[in-house]
Amino acid sequence: MRQGESWIIEIHNDHINTHAGVTLVLSEVLGYATETAYRVAGDIDRSGRVDLTPCPWEQGEKVVAALQVHGLRARLRHA
Repeated sequence: MRQGESWIIEIHNDHINTHAGVTLVLSEVLGYATETAYRVAGDIDRSGRVDLTPCPWEQGEKVVAALQVHGLRARLRHA
């Protein structure tokens, strides 16, 4: 990986996690306000996935791992 490259965190919908559960994880892991986390959880539910703002690889790896530990389907892809 080259320094300065951007990576996108994808969070995918599933049939296991509830809207409230996804909202809680987004608040805890990403530090989103409850209203923002609720809106993003709704976007995931409606569209099947959400792409977060591009970030450096190291940061993205940590966030994806934390989301996965909490049971969400997330992955990192090159921007």
